[in-house]
Amino acid sequence: MMDLDKLTWLLESLLERTPGTRHALVLSRDGLKLCHSSGLDRDSADHLAAIAAGLQSLSQSASMEFGNGGGGVRQAMTEFYGGLLFIVEAGAGAHLAVLTSEEADPGLTGHNMNELVEQMSEHLTAPPRRTTGAS
Repeated sequence: MMDLDKLTWLLESLLERTPGTRHALVLSRDGLKLCHSSGLDRDSADHLAAIAAGLQSLSQSASMEFGNGGGGVRQAMTEFYGGLLFIVEAGAGAHLAVLTSEEADPGLTGHNMNELVEQMSEHLTAPPRRTTGAS
């Protein structure tokens, strides 16, 4: 994993160049927050990471059942009163989530997110956590 300060800076840069975006975070597949933009407090970032992981998991299930059998999810998007939530894969086991206002341009948001992921995909990985069991 790359330096988290640099990754946080890149998230802030994404927000600055994408009108209508409010928050961004990188999370592991299982919902562990890896880093987030400065506008999110710790509890809100943890909550958003859990929500994003859940939505990504549901999208993965839909893809397995109704997609081409490969199980891949390019992007998940949820529109709600007050904004949009975008989630994209960002390397092996990692995801990028961006929360926007209602006024944000979904096409520009998705484009800028995918551009960031392309630039940083080899660094935005979160290998599965190992569990240690009692022998």
